[in-house]
Amino acid sequence: MAFGKKTTANSNADILDQKRNRLNSYNQQFERAVSLITDTIDNLGLINQGIEQTMREIEDYKKELAVTEEGLAATKAKNDRVISNFQSLLAVD
Repeated sequence: MAFGKKTTANSNADILDQKRNRLNSYNQQFERAVSLITDTIDNLGLINQGIEQTMREIEDYKKELAVTEEGLAATKAKNDRVISNFQSLLAVD
């Protein structure tokens, strides 16, 4: 019977080692999964930063275009007045 108890003790130790190994494996899988999620979140944050930067650049260009458009409209209005004035001078009635 002593032999049987020794085998059971060894068997229990083997099972315990297997369970500990499984626990370690689960912990490693958990750490990899968390790392993957953290990396994904970080990458999405970087993408958002790029999007925000691009949107700011577009807003800056829109402002510059608006200023340019206003300047063109003002210049055209001046030219229209000058054209009208010259046409009035040339009009002989």
